[in-house]
Amino acid sequence: MILQFLIMNYEFHRTIAPSHHRTIARRLLRWSFIIHNSQFIIHLPWFQARYNGLMASEGRLLVGIFAVLVALIAVPLLVWRIQESRRPVLEEVRVVTATTADRVFRTGTRRVAPDGGLEIAAAVRIREADGGEIWLAPVERLEIDGASVEHEKAVAWPEDDRVLRVFWFTIESAFLGGDLTEATAGKLLAQRSYLAPEMGRGLLAKTVPEQHNDDQINLGDDLVDTGGGTIRLYAKVEVAEKADALASEQSAASPGAADAFADDFTTIRMAADFPEPVSPVVGELFRLPGFEPQPDESGSWEDITVASHGATFSKLVDRRFVVSSWTFASVALTGDLGLTRGALESLGRVSLGGGAPTRDGRPVRWGEDLVAGDLLEDRGQYIVILADDGDGVLGSGDRVTQCWRRPAVVTSLGQAILDDVVGAELLRHVR
Repeated sequence: MILQFLIMNYEFHRTIAPSHHRTIARRLLRWSFIIHNSQFIIHLPWFQARYNGLMASEGRLLVGIFAVLVALIAVPLLVWRIQESRRPVLEEVRVVTATTADRVFRTGTRRVAPDGGLEIAAAVRIREADGGEIWLAPVERLEIDGASVEHEKAVAWPEDDRVLRVFWFTIESAFLGGDLTEATAGKLLAQRSYLAPEMGRGLLAKTVPEQHNDDQINLGDDLVDTGGGTIRLYAKVEVAEKADALASEQSAASPGAADAFADDFTTIRMAADFPEPVSPVVGELFRLPGFEPQPDESGSWEDITVASHGATFSKLVDRRFVVSSWTFASVALTGDLGLTRGALESLGRVSLGGGAPTRDGRPVRWGEDLVAGDLLEDRGQYIVILADDGDGVLGSGDRVTQCWRRPAVVTSLGQAILDDVVGAELLRHVR
């Protein structure tokens, strides 16, 4: 056993220190053997010192390697975290508008004249690395909540390795029209958002959005675009590595559908050109749902929206959330909701049951019997007469405008009248 041990240790020593293997005999003579508990315990002073030194050296090497590995991972991570902590942070988004006549882009309600050159943009508030804040917008002058704001005029995110993308939405009623009761007002007048891709992906919108709550509905008639209407918008802004990246690194959004009834919500109210004396203000009622209020037997049609929205029906019309046939006619003839039935003069009943419309058995002539701004009323449906089609008499091709259980339209008389119509009363506003 001792001999085997000596040989084994000799081979081990020769492997560790091959240059010294010729002196192994002299080193073996220096080993001492201690007998303890009937077993040989070999005391190797040289070998023990050498072995401990090697182990200590190897331990230091492992520690060094581990430290290097940690540094290789930790240092880039630390640098990355420092860089990320100094990136601008997207804090807030607001929709702002301007016109040709008023070049200041601002939040809040914007009334736009016909062909007013409406422009729409999103302004974003950014928190910088030093804790300061700055607004970013692609405009010359900017106002937020009535106060002028210093800003950086830009269309892109301030970092070269990040892109900014905007998703534009319209906010509209989910329902186009019909009858409205106190029980259904909350649901039918609720607002929701609709993606408006035609507006582009930039801070400056490419165009005025289309109406989108009717995208999946074919209303089945030929309509004339007036350029009018009330528009509410929602903008979601994202910061991403690439424009087509699936995920974003930051995002923020302007007030949306849940905030649409707030007094300070950015609202665009566009008027439209109509022949006098029809008020251009009636253009603001386009793109709104057309509902006919149906009160309880003991109630008022004005009160059917009080429980759900805290406002009368007329107030919601005035704020441009809904419109009815009567309120549409009122704004068309007076510019507001002040029209009374007593201010309308009856010019007789017009037969509309078949063939050319007649009154007292003869055609209704433009200029003599009929002028722009006159009304045809049948069972609560008010049709506003606009223009002759060129033949000088009232006919199915004459241009009219109305709102009847759907958003307001400009169309022909033939398409406006009800299928079961027999006749209508001709009315004129006494000014």
